[in-house]
Amino acid sequence: MYLPAHFDEPSREVLYELIENSALGMLITHGRSGLDANHIPFELDTSQGENGSLYSCAISTRAEGKGTFSLE
Repeated sequence: MYLPAHFDEPSREVLYELIENSALGMLITHGRSGLDANHIPFELDTSQGENGSLYSCAISTRAEGKGTFSLE
């Protein structure tokens, strides 16, 4: 993904603070009906992985939402 230099934030601590202070994140998926965006809560665990790990729980009652997905 192209990221213009004026949008770059090289400080991991600043990014962690931004994520921890935001109540919701946006999960964007692509299914049979096209793109779908939903605001859901995320929890950041800075001790997991090289850049930390985001955890969330999403429940869908629609047919295209059933199944599993992986964020990497």
